[in-house]
Amino acid sequence: MRPRLVALRRLAKRPSPAHRTFFQSSIFLYGPRSRPQLPFLSVTSSAQRVRHLTTERRERIKHEIKLGIKYTAYIWIAAGLVFVMISAVNQEILERKYPTPHEWSFLTRQRFRGGHAERNPEDPNLLPNWNVVLLWMEGVLERLEDPAIDGYGLKDAPSDRPPGTKDISAKSEQWVRGYFEAMMLYAKSAEHMDGWVRDKTRDLIFPPGTMVGPSNLKPRPLPPMMKGPRPKEQDCEPAFESADDVYLRLIATEGLTLRQQMDARLAYATWLEFKGDTGPAGVVYQDAVELALSQRPSLPEEAVDKTNWTLNEAAGPPSANLLTSLTAFATYKARTGDVTSALSIFVSLLRARRSLPKPDTSITASLGGSTLDSSITKVVNFFRPPPYPAPPPDGSYPPVRDSKELCEEAALSLHIGEILYASQQSSREEGLGWTREGVDVAEEQLHNLDSSKKDRPARKTCRECLSTGLENWSVMVAGLAKEEAAKKEAAMAQPKKSTWFGLWGKQEEENLTRWVAEAKVIEERRRRSQGLLEELKPPPNAFSSLFTV
Repeated sequence: MRPRLVALRRLAKRPSPAHRTFFQSSIFLYGPRSRPQLPFLSVTSSAQRVRHLTTERRERIKHEIKLGIKYTAYIWIAAGLVFVMISAVNQEILERKYPTPHEWSFLTRQRFRGGHAERNPEDPNLLPNWNVVLLWMEGVLERLEDPAIDGYGLKDAPSDRPPGTKDISAKSEQWVRGYFEAMMLYAKSAEHMDGWVRDKTRDLIFPPGTMVGPSNLKPRPLPPMMKGPRPKEQDCEPAFESADDVYLRLIATEGLTLRQQMDARLAYATWLEFKGDTGPAGVVYQDAVELALSQRPSLPEEAVDKTNWTLNEAAGPPSANLLTSLTAFATYKARTGDVTSALSIFVSLLRARRSLPKPDTSITASLGGSTLDSSITKVVNFFRPPPYPAPPPDGSYPPVRDSKELCEEAALSLHIGEILYASQQSSREEGLGWTREGVDVAEEQLHNLDSSKKDRPARKTCRECLSTGLENWSVMVAGLAKEEAAKKEAAMAQPKKSTWFGLWGKQEEENLTRWVAEAKVIEERRRRSQGLLEELKPPPNAFSSLFTV
């Protein structure tokens, strides 16, 4: 190794003494040094060609696209099935709440249920959308009156009837009952939409009072959700059929039962009275009473003395239709100022109701089945189509004196008390006593009623009676306390006179203290009955609650 290094030194070129190498690059002295070429350090000069879409990758992309389409279809199908299932369950629940005749078509039944659901929203804070209710019921009646859909066998009434009146005598009892309910709800929604107009130029409907024209010189502003100018009178027409036309068509319909005809007349008379047509309203009320009287022509004597429209005790217990129609007629007389006739009618009605037969309370009727049988029945009934309810009583016989009729008696007591309190100064305390009696009866019956479905109408009647009675009682006591306070102030303003040991002054103070104490009693009764006035649902009962609608 040593000799070779010496040889390499000798072969190296020596620098010239004339050049100074301190300021010169060593590259000129020793030559360039090449970088070692190693495979992992070398950079290729030209890019290689690569196939991005190979056969394997193409097949994999096709497979992924197919999977995406398949899973997307599965998701949409599942979502559609869930939507259909939820809709079916919702329709089943609505069918149990608002039953429809099974002979109607599916769309007719669906619209009927939709109208009733919109009429009675689940949220108590929401008001019914009467425009939507009217459109639902209008669609129901169009299908029921169409011979090609649900109106097979329907005939037009004689020409002397209002246009559009039908003869439904050939239809079944369930079909007629459903048609009557649809017409009544259609008329009720037409009442709430009375006065709405349609602008023919824009095909928009507007609330009453917003139209500009000679008949409305001071139009009201449009609601916030409506934009644009107010409609002009020359461009407008009624948006919906009037409630008067609907009621007249319903009253003239052939094939209704006597109870349905009476209910239609009472509803129409109430609408006329609301509009201020008290004269025609009285005629329609009287017509309803006459219709109820014609249902029992074989009585030993006339059921009503038509000179003062009071009940005749010699004719026996009155029918349910007569009690209903005569109560409405007496209420109309009281509202129109004929309190003397109204009071005599109310007293005769109360006397007749207290003489009604009592219900048959047998031991077998009060016994219920076992809990297991009840749960199994609920499960079976849940998966079974609900039957259409049996027809209600026709009202031709006297009712029994059950909880609902007792609450009707309480309502009569409230009417009598209100008339006595408002008619004469001397009978105010007597009217207050009648009001107390009505409140006591209504509260007692509410405590006796359970939460079953069959007692729902009775609970509604008793609840309305109790709420009205407490309000009337509070107003009466407040008025009497105010009068006593005014008498006391007037007595203090006058010069004092000698009395027997000051007894008169003590009596006025005792009266004032009495009304203040009674006002506190009313507040306590109102607080105590708050749970009765609200519709409280019972807690769920184990597994069977899943099948309770």
